[in-house]
Amino acid sequence: MGQSSTFYEKKKTDFNKIKEDPSLFGITETESLETLEQNAFGIEFILKKMMDAKQHVLIEQIFHPKDYLGEKPDYENIDFNEFILDELEDKSIEFLAPDLILEMDNLLRSVKENELEKSYNFSELNSNGIYPENWHDNESSDQAFNCRHIAEGIEQLKSILDRAKKSGNYIFVFSG
Repeated sequence: MGQSSTFYEKKKTDFNKIKEDPSLFGITETESLETLEQNAFGIEFILKKMMDAKQHVLIEQIFHPKDYLGEKPDYENIDFNEFILDELEDKSIEFLAPDLILEMDNLLRSVKENELEKSYNFSELNSNGIYPENWHDNESSDQAFNCRHIAEGIEQLKSILDRAKKSGNYIFVFSG
């Protein structure tokens, strides 16, 4: 199984219900969703390479928002010598609020295809251990882990951010 990041767009009314009780989160009342398969870490790496350092925190939050509902495990106070790792459950749901979505949308709208192509370097991705470490320069349509794969993922992100921005919706993010 590979790494993926899924983005679920939710109406503000649904967000408010889930905020009161995170167990109410469900994908059936999702306005839209996008799933990035095995290219999220590559996208994050290349966007950071292309953007000014002050934008790196915003880029990181696309995949790992700082805001969440529910409870995160208290990693600092867990005795891992006494703890069964399989029992560790993260009961939090990370989300992007409308103001952050607007910032992210503006940032991604500034990405130009020719700049992306110049920034893509498959050996750099592989040597930096960017999952899945199978990056290459074969751009044929039947291949993944290339510049086209990165560009397609960025377009997916632009798409869901734009939809959520226009509707004033929230986005829940699940990366793993």
